[in-house]
Amino acid sequence: MKNPAWLGEPFAIKDNKIFLTKKVAKRLLAEAQEAFPYEYSALLAGREATITACVPMPVSPDKHVFAWDGKTFLQALQHIRKHNLQWLGVLHTHPHTPPIPSARDIAGWHYPTLSYWIVGLASAQPEWCVYQWGRDENNASFEARDYILTEAACDDEDAIGSSAPKNS
Repeated sequence: MKNPAWLGEPFAIKDNKIFLTKKVAKRLLAEAQEAFPYEYSALLAGREATITACVPMPVSPDKHVFAWDGKTFLQALQHIRKHNLQWLGVLHTHPHTPPIPSARDIAGWHYPTLSYWIVGLASAQPEWCVYQWGRDENNASFEARDYILTEAACDDEDAIGSSAPKNS
């Protein structure tokens, strides 16, 4: 079954590169640093393999996990669809550890066509990593992927706005 139009497939082809606009990267990092020492998370949106917008999610009261309730998650997806974008991935921070998927990250990931970003804030310089879900004959896990920061001129960042869904 083909994915709905609002669900992107940035890694539909193994060698696809994913792009992140510098404007969105700057916003994500600022919001992540503001949430420190708690984990920050956001849904990433755009078109094809270019992330041009984000929807920040509520900060978890737990310093070592991010989680969303169903209503909040659905509101974020509706926000993306309303702006005629595709959901391309998820970003969250590891405030106290390197940007390597944890066992909880692996167990909780259900979207193999989307990108999975982790920003490590444990060192003086934030570390950005993007992963793709991979599967071989024995197991499934995240595989690190390259990404490209771009100046791509696009109005999506302004169109989607900055309001985060609220936890109920």
